[in-house]
Amino acid sequence: MPPREHPCAILGCKAQHKSLHRLPANEQQRLKWLSFIFEDKVPENVPKLLYVCANHFSVDCLENAGQYDSGFASKLFLKTGSVPTIRDPVSLQATTSTKSNKVDVACQTEPFHTSLHSVGTQLSFRTLQAKRRSTSVQTTISSFELTVPSASSTAFMTSTPLKPSLKRPRLELEEEEEEEEEEAEETLTESKITAQDSDVTFDPAEECTSATEPTDLSIQECPVHNIAKFIVYETCLMELFTDCPVCQRRCDVKSQRLGTFLSVQQICPHCEFVRKWNSQPIIGSTPAGNLHLSAAVYLSGASFFVVEKVFAAMKLHIFKYNSFRRHARLCIEPAIVHKWRNWQSEMLEQLSRRENVIVGGDMRADSPGHSAKYGSYTMMDLATNTVVDLQLVQSNEVGGSYHMEKEGLKRSLDLLDARGVRLECIITDRHPQIQKYLRDRNVTQFYDVWHIEKGISKKLDKICQIKGCEKLRKWLRSIKNHIYWTAASSTTGPERVAKWTSILNHVQDTHVHEDPNLPACLHPQRISRDKNKWLSAATMPFYKLEKVLANKRILKDVAKLSPHHQTSTVEAFHSVILRFAPKNVVFPFLGMLCKLYLAALHYNENAGRPQATSATGKPI
Repeated sequence: MPPREHPCAILGCKAQHKSLHRLPANEQQRLKWLSFIFEDKVPENVPKLLYVCANHFSVDCLENAGQYDSGFASKLFLKTGSVPTIRDPVSLQATTSTKSNKVDVACQTEPFHTSLHSVGTQLSFRTLQAKRRSTSVQTTISSFELTVPSASSTAFMTSTPLKPSLKRPRLELEEEEEEEEEEAEETLTESKITAQDSDVTFDPAEECTSATEPTDLSIQECPVHNIAKFIVYETCLMELFTDCPVCQRRCDVKSQRLGTFLSVQQICPHCEFVRKWNSQPIIGSTPAGNLHLSAAVYLSGASFFVVEKVFAAMKLHIFKYNSFRRHARLCIEPAIVHKWRNWQSEMLEQLSRRENVIVGGDMRADSPGHSAKYGSYTMMDLATNTVVDLQLVQSNEVGGSYHMEKEGLKRSLDLLDARGVRLECIITDRHPQIQKYLRDRNVTQFYDVWHIEKGISKKLDKICQIKGCEKLRKWLRSIKNHIYWTAASSTTGPERVAKWTSILNHVQDTHVHEDPNLPACLHPQRISRDKNKWLSAATMPFYKLEKVLANKRILKDVAKLSPHHQTSTVEAFHSVILRFAPKNVVFPFLGMLCKLYLAALHYNENAGRPQATSATGKPI
């Protein structure tokens, strides 16, 4: 600060202020000062030392105007980039006289009583009318060492120092830099402010106001994951922290973010008011919004990379994939495994109390062909349409993908036996290894009708493409329906075989058979109008048809067609798995297992729901 003998360079300044300010070193700022001093007529030779008193600067340019007016500072200091704008010092005196505030330092002895308001992010204007200055303030959560407050003790700002816990988790904050490829996470710690004088203002834990609409204070009792979330624009949010709630002057605002989490620190350079605001609660050392977003993406079966693109298109901040995987590994996947095991234990306990349980089993490979890495074997209770067990088998465990289905079935049956579940039968496909294993284990096996019908239909479709066999195409639909009727209307193996082979006589317009299990067709006798649809025994179409329908393996499999439920519900569940674990995405073993558990929990949750109907009440 120059001595008092230096005059103010502004022409006509009579009431010179004792705080004089030298021309700035920055060339652009210096030119602005000179232009104001000489009224846009800057001479060629300018003195090296020129001073402008504080009377020619607006209050916004003064860094410590509040302290100076209150008597806590003897000199005024300018903010960086300030430019003189007031030529008549009298106008400054009039302005400052109207804005002077009386400040009492630690002179209050009674608690400051206020009325309760709804929880929000802005301070009550009625509360802020009390012009008091604190020599020390401390936020609810000291600096960036954040803890999870309880519902009854949550305070967004307090003027009295809070005693920190001996051990509390630290929050890693990320600097807001979009160019970084990886999250720059570092623990930010700030020294605690020690109160020099007592300061009693108000406790926002008891008084807060809502910035938009009134809400109930019971919101604090709501679980964190059930609290409503909103999309907030940065400019709208920062408007809440621009002005000091105590002295109504401009504040320094610093913000730091970690994924979707934003922390704002408001510091008033005039009255030393400090406030810390967090956009989300903190769970341990993790922002709740980050964890909840990871859980929502994972549990809904969505792709993180697709969600990341959506966020990027809307300019929404999101964490990196490494953080998503960390949330999944530490929180989400253990919760899924725990939930599935608890549910499975209850379900197996119920099955152990039932008699003659009928289950269906089938394997799903994670990729088509014979090079699958994972195979998931599903065991479903067909009576209740619920998945009771899932076994994930890796191909290198059993020496190839061909053996994965047998290993998955073995593990599921071992689990059911260990829990005391008594099986009446199991319905599967016609896998040769499965047939032999169940036969050796003395488990009654039936075949799913759809698997046999699909194999026969493929063979007949090829026969219909042969020249001279086009006539057979008219019978394809009837043959498909016939195999389902055979399984549903028969009780023994010989009866199924007799009904199945009767189709060979039926296509020749012969409805009386030699087999005693079915001496004649059960349909009413009709006179056909189209004589050309019948097949003759000595023709190629009939020969090809008989070769497919009456070979030894087909007759053996038809005898074991399931008269009970079918595995169509198992196939439906496999379609649900695609929502959580698409075949074109590679997952680690634990990730794949958790995706299967999620699909099973989702399927079981909706298994008992009624079928959707139209407005007229008809099933859709």
